[in-house]
Amino acid sequence: MRRLVPLLAIVIVTASCGAATEATTTQPPTTTPLAPTTTTTMSVDTRATFAGIDLTALPPDSTLVGMANGELDVYNAPDASEPSIALPATTILETVTVVTILEGPNDGWAKVMLPIRPNGSEGWVKVADIEIYVVAGRLLVDLSDKTLTYYRSGEVVLTSTVAVGTARNPTPTGHFFVTDNVTMTDPNSPWGPHALGLSGRSDTITEYNGGDGIIGIHGTNRPASIGEAASLGCVRLPNDVITLIHQMVPIGTPVEIRS
Repeated sequence: MRRLVPLLAIVIVTASCGAATEATTTQPPTTTPLAPTTTTTMSVDTRATFAGIDLTALPPDSTLVGMANGELDVYNAPDASEPSIALPATTILETVTVVTILEGPNDGWAKVMLPIRPNGSEGWVKVADIEIYVVAGRLLVDLSDKTLTYYRSGEVVLTSTVAVGTARNPTPTGHFFVTDNVTMTDPNSPWGPHALGLSGRSDTITEYNGGDGIIGIHGTNRPASIGEAASLGCVRLPNDVITLIHQMVPIGTPVEIRS
């Protein structure tokens, strides 16, 4: 599998929410999307080798991800005559749209997790409409311990204390994935120097900075808040840690947030 599937170290990345004191912000944070560290993508011929793949046969902490070729039609089932929704080709931060693959690809279709409300939404997409690549690694956020851990191949790469959402605006739990990875124009912004956007949405905020309450993992200009329940739902990291995460975590990386 590693021979057939080049690992994309795609670092085109996103931002999200901030602290309770930032709730009056109305403009999206200024970001500078980064170019991919590699432009390698899978050809149509290589993509065909994924037909009928057993996802459990992937290396530990590895996930298949589909990158949209353009606006991405999503169907309720492979035999549906019309798409139920269409995802835009890019996110609000102009990162190419990705979905994580849950089943398949098989017979020209893949079941995927979607970056929309409600959290955990699923659908089917045509394999012809996506480019498929493998992401190695996963992120785990433990709200009780207020920690974030990054795993690759079953091993801990790093772990850090984080700040999480308040009781009024809690960080949602569930399974998500990274949709964006951006560098902030101002490293002293409320989002710190870098931010990851996630497929998860806030359960209490439906609009924030031009998005629909997108949850993120980002740095902070309030380092004393680390270890506290202090945000509008996002996960805050120390700025040195988010810088490492920014360098290592490609879009499409799975993120589990648990209570």
